[in-house]
Formats: sequence, structure tokens, C-alpha cells
Amino acid sequence: MAIRKRWFGRCANRWIILLLSGGAVAGVALGVWLYPVAVPRTPSDFYQPPSPLPAGGPGDLIRQAASADNLPDGAIAWRVMYRSTDEQGKPVAVTGTVVAPEQPAASPRPVVAWAHGTTGIRPECGISHTRDPYQQTPDVAGMLAQGWVVAITDYPGLGTPGTHPYMVGRTAAHSVLDMVRAARHLDDSGAGREFVVWGASQGGNTAFWVGQLAEEYAPELTLKGVAASAPALNLSEIAAYNHDKPAGGIFMGMVFAAWDRVYPEADLQTILAPEAARPFWRMVRPCFTAPAGFLPALADLRSPDEYLRVDIMQTPPWPSLFDHNTPTGPIPVPIAIAHGTADPLIPVALSEQEVARRCQQGETIQLARLPGASHDAREDSAGYLMGWVLDRFEGREAPDSCSMESERPKVGEGI
Repeated sequence: MAIRKRWFGRCANRWIILLLSGGAVAGVALGVWLYPVAVPRTPSDFYQPPSPLPAGGPGDLIRQAASADNLPDGAIAWRVMYRSTDEQGKPVAVTGTVVAPEQPAASPRPVVAWAHGTTGIRPECGISHTRDPYQQTPDVAGMLAQGWVVAITDYPGLGTPGTHPYMVGRTAAHSVLDMVRAARHLDDSGAGREFVVWGASQGGNTAFWVGQLAEEYAPELTLKGVAASAPALNLSEIAAYNHDKPAGGIFMGMVFAAWDRVYPEADLQTILAPEAARPFWRMVRPCFTAPAGFLPALADLRSPDEYLRVDIMQTPPWPSLFDHNTPTGPIPVPIAIAHGTADPLIPVALSEQEVARRCQQGETIQLARLPGASHDAREDSAGYLMGWVLDRFEGREAPDSCSMESERPKVGEGI
């Protein structure tokens, strides 16, 4: 059967982003429409890791199960739990979905490692346990038609117990790289060593971290390229841009709540205004996999400036943590960014700055501006990035914005 009802989740997410960006007038009517997806599905026992974790290394499978949920025609899929590591090197269990063409592979299949955007910070906000484990992934059917394996991590704490370490770049990158390893352990997947990482928003940050860490962390794999849609790269600039925006209140709030659990020096209670605690938690608890859950929070929606009692850009350790999780290191493979010019959360100018900076470092990077596209530009960018990924697997020369004066952004252009 073909992938079905994916339009519902994507339309819902776009409407929620519209509401968070100032369109709350339509909230009541939209709430009636979205009521069936207001409560996220609870993960099953599959998502409870054994304690202690079984012996093994990063990417080793802990368990697997066939997955028929919304399965594309001519495909076979698995839910998996596998070993990974956090940024301190501590073993963690992570879950996800692997989908591959059903026909046996004549040769090792290329792998697309998909890094999804923000879904939330609770276990219920994972993707693989939902009725549509491909809801955040663009054109899965198109990727399968190319003969690729698609490996979709949930990230730690999404599905598995605990708080998801949201925007902790190294941990997320490890989970993506180990997801590729896990896909290769599935006998019928046909997954080979060559892969491209492709991510959106939060996953764009992750994709850049994968580009930096792959050679050291997973030297047996061959990274062919890094693709990103509306990537959350310069976290300090994103935090500064969103300090007075209600939509930024939710996304930055998830950062503050997650980092309070990850970094001992990051204490949420010292920055959160006491009178704002209740609306703060109402904003950061819902899941984008059940986007109607955000509707009750719209009445209390607050920008970071309204629920913080400090200037977060001047209060340690937060600025250093923004920098710590911003992927600024060299990436030795071709890079592509697609970014909507009407993005209200991450301005396209930030991607232009990143392209200019990496051009100066001598890297190969291409920027595709999507006229009028908003932040959730996965579908808008899918055609361009699919072709770009195919070219990487086919070994064609990568285009770049650095060699074309008319396309090259200028260093220091502001937002």
C-alpha cells in the first residue's frame, strides 16, 4: 500500500508554525480540526531498553521488529533499537526506523541517513512508534525508487525513556551515524557503507555535526555529502533573533529544558521567572507529532524575554553552550543547504553567512534559496536535494556557491 495521510501531519505542522508566528485567530477552528492528533501515542514496551544494556559497540542492534505502519509499496521496514553514545561517550539506547526496497539487493545499497527536525523533548514525541514513521521524512517513496536504504533515527529520549537532549549536536550526530551502522546489521536491508546525511532544522544542525565527526567516529563508513533544509546552525544568532518572538519561546524553551538535564552547569531554575513556570512547561511539553497539543498553550504563549529573568545572551553558561553546540568545524565532503526566504524562525541570512564562512575555508557548499518558503520547507526543498543526493551517490562533481560571484554570499551580512 502507498504512503497515506502524510499530508495531514505536514499541514498540521505548517498551521501550528503559522499560529506560533502570529496567526492565533484561527486557533479555535483549527483546534476542532486537529483534535484527533492532540495526544501523542505512548511508546510500547519495545522502547524500554534492557538494563543493563547488552554488551556490544556503537550501532549494534539491541532488538528489531518488522514495521508495517504506512509502509510504502514495494518496501520492507524495521523498527530497531541500537546502541549509541552520548557526547561524553556513555552508552545509550536509541530507536528508529529503517526502510529499504523489498527486492534483494544485487550490490550494497547507498544509505540516506535522515535527521528529522524538532518533534519535542519527551519519549512520546518520537517518530518510529507513531502510525506514520515517515511523517517527518520527505519523499521516502522517491528514495526507495532510487534503490536507497533510508535510516531514520528517533534520537535519544524520543521513544526511549528520559528527556531528549535537544540540540546537543554531538549526541545527535552519534545517533545518526550509529543508525547507519544498525541498518547495515539488518540482513535483508542491503545497506552498504556509502551514505549521505540529510536533515531539516534541528536535523540540519545534526547533519553538519555528522559531517564533522563521521571520519573519526565511524571510519568504516563513507560519507558522500551533507544536505540540510533550514538548518539550525549558529545557535547564538538564532537565540538572539528569537528572544522576543513567541514561536521562539517554544523552541528555545525546549533547549533550556533539555540542557538543564544534560549540562550540570546549566540550571533552568536560575533563569526561569517563577511566575512563568506554569506557562513555560505548557509550551515545551507538547509534541509536533501530535501538533494540536500545542493549542491549549497558545493563550499563554510567551517569548523567551517574557519567561526568562535574565539576559540569556549575557548569562553564563548559556552563550558558551550555544557555541559548543554550533557545528563550526571543517566538513571534508560536499554540502548543500536549501532555505526558505520567508523563514520566520531561522532567517535565510544565517545560512548565507554559513556559506560565506565555509567558502572562505575552501569547502564545497551550495545554497539554494527557496522564494517565499517558510521554515518547514522539507517538501519545497525535496526535489532539489533529492537530485543533489543522487549526484553524490553517482560520483558527479558537486556544484558550489563559492565559485560563482553572483551566488556567493558576503561574509558579515547581517540578519
